[in-house]
Amino acid sequence: MNTPTVTVLGASGFIGRHLVARLRADGVACDAPPRQDTDLPRRPLGHVIYAIGLTSDFRTRPLETVEAHVCVLRSLLAHGDFDSLTYLSSTRVYAGAADTRESATLSVNPNDPSDLYNLSKLMGESLCLHGGRAGAKVARLSNIVGLRDAPDSFIDQLLAEGARGGGVTLRTALSSRKDYLHIDDAVSQIIAIALSDATGIFNVAHGAGVENGEVAACLQAALGYRVAVAPDAPEWAFADVDVSRTQALCGLAPRPFSEFFPNFLAQYRLHKGI
Repeated sequence: MNTPTVTVLGASGFIGRHLVARLRADGVACDAPPRQDTDLPRRPLGHVIYAIGLTSDFRTRPLETVEAHVCVLRSLLAHGDFDSLTYLSSTRVYAGAADTRESATLSVNPNDPSDLYNLSKLMGESLCLHGGRAGAKVARLSNIVGLRDAPDSFIDQLLAEGARGGGVTLRTALSSRKDYLHIDDAVSQIIAIALSDATGIFNVAHGAGVENGEVAACLQAALGYRVAVAPDAPEWAFADVDVSRTQALCGLAPRPFSEFFPNFLAQYRLHKGI
């Protein structure tokens, strides 16, 4: 039996499914083991992409969040037979930071329940970088846009709300900014990082924030949704993510939001029968 070139852990999730599909379409040998594959530590895994994780439900499932982001990873680092390991983290760890370079010093507050996600991801990152295994690296993912089975992202939650009642209410100001990257561009960058000899941390993002106002205008134009803003909605301005290190590795710049988002909304409309 041939050793797979790439093993995707978390292949049933949103990012994992797209990684497997791209790798196989490109003719790359790819293994996508199920969650409870007890034979995993006993066979060669090639280049591992660790896409196991929880997103929007981490507040209600804190123990499972740490299990996914840290505990399973710890076992893999201790016993896994791999050539390299790329751990998928999040640019959420830059929340409140002015410096978004991969070398930035970050802060967390254990008294804030929202920071449990960042704490667990940073623990996973630290294990990869300092766990004594060569070839481990980290990819910090931005807000990834693509068709999902469940609304576990800000964009998808807005779309689900609009589909229910024909309108959405923003809980943050129209001037609030986030970084958005299309799933196809994210997959290209992750694979390039995973198959490279590079080590360390890489930001997988577009690099330029998009205001809520632009998102709202697209929802109105493409889907006819009414958009309201909650009274006293705070401004949440996320600093633009530094992508210079990843761009130097990958070469091609990702598509801007203004290019991919209208096409995504057209796909969403067909997918949901709106």
